[in-house]
Amino acid sequence: MFTGIKAATYIGEYPPHTGPALLLRIIEDDTRSFDQLFMEMYAPVFLLTSRLTGDDESARDIVSDVFLQLWEKRKSLTHVKDVKAYLYVAARNRALNHLRKIRQTEKHEQHVSLETEGEPASDDFLPALFSTEMIRVLHSAIRELPAECKKVMELTIDGQTTNEIAALLSISASAVSHQKKRALRLLREKIPADLLLVLFYLSN
Repeated sequence: MFTGIKAATYIGEYPPHTGPALLLRIIEDDTRSFDQLFMEMYAPVFLLTSRLTGDDESARDIVSDVFLQLWEKRKSLTHVKDVKAYLYVAARNRALNHLRKIRQTEKHEQHVSLETEGEPASDDFLPALFSTEMIRVLHSAIRELPAECKKVMELTIDGQTTNEIAALLSISASAVSHQKKRALRLLREKIPADLLLVLFYLSN
């Protein structure tokens, strides 16, 4: 358990499934199911928390606490219908509490993003959550691609050019372009059109 704490950018081996059945297994003390949830959701929850706090180190601590609390209180989670939403809300609440504590101890608004009344800028939550979920959907879809396509698209998202990918994988630039086109074709039915458009521009 928690062997993947460093996995902020990890794309795991488990299938992307975070539904009620998985949570039920966690409630029943299934550590493998907990690891599955951790591998699937650590990166998007970390990204959301980092965007809210503006501090990667604090975000890592917050997200680790969120997952630890979920495991420790698993027996009381029978009412939870959507474990993804539970994790996002728990991370958001902890992030906002973190920002409040900073303000209380340091008394300087420039250290954190605060509203006029002194409350954290929680209006940022929905845009951050939307982009976080989009990234999660994208990674989940890419995870299901054939191995050659998956590697090319992972490197594309990391910002590598076609020529750089070709050099890294020891294949021709035309082979990289072919795999990109193949990946986009396979992803067309798996991800929203606007996200596919982003991928199209990244791939060119």
